[in-house]
Amino acid sequence: MLNFYGRRSPRNTKLSELKKLESSTFFINHSKISELNKIIKLKKTVNLEIGFGEGLNIFHQSMKNKEIIFFGCDPYIKGSLNLKKEVEKNKMQNLFFSNLTFNEILVEKTKFFFETVTILFPDPWPKKKHKKRRLINKKFVENLSSITQDNANIIISTDCDNYLNQILYSFYINKDFILSTSFIGDEIINRFGIQVTKYYKKAKKRKKISYFLLFKKKKSKKIY
Repeated sequence: MLNFYGRRSPRNTKLSELKKLESSTFFINHSKISELNKIIKLKKTVNLEIGFGEGLNIFHQSMKNKEIIFFGCDPYIKGSLNLKKEVEKNKMQNLFFSNLTFNEILVEKTKFFFETVTILFPDPWPKKKHKKRRLINKKFVENLSSITQDNANIIISTDCDNYLNQILYSFYINKDFILSTSFIGDEIINRFGIQVTKYYKKAKKRKKISYFLLFKKKKSKKIY
């Protein structure tokens, strides 16, 4: 996994907005990871969304399931600014988000395990020379296994055929996960209440097929 590529903050973002975001209790940076551990210590269910974009899906999920803690990470700050407004407006207590990358969160060694991990339309990096920048690969799946509970759900969507093959292969060779056939394609959207995001709309407009995959983590074998 490589570092984030691209610009982290939208153009014309005011410094005052960034400072308010940094001071928010629901915005998690390097210095506040330990605080997040304390907040969710007593919660049995914690879900993660990697690359939450503008925040539409994670906001909807956290509003619908207030007994569950939701944590989102996305190095691009625009979505965090959007979520800050919604959290304050709705006085939410179960939604936290960060501009840390997934890799940075791993380094922080969080002390909790996720029940559901959602990754909607990760950057496909279609050019051959850029494919090494893709989020989902063999190492990524190994890391997912280390931070997820038994029977955890991994929901992934993509509209890139080549990336689809890479995703399927990366999970296949790991052996800790199995591709679920209980819910396929749009059934996954309906079952988990996935929201129609900007990139899903773009794919439809371009008449591209969007693939939704559900992987289940196997139960760990106990050694007696």
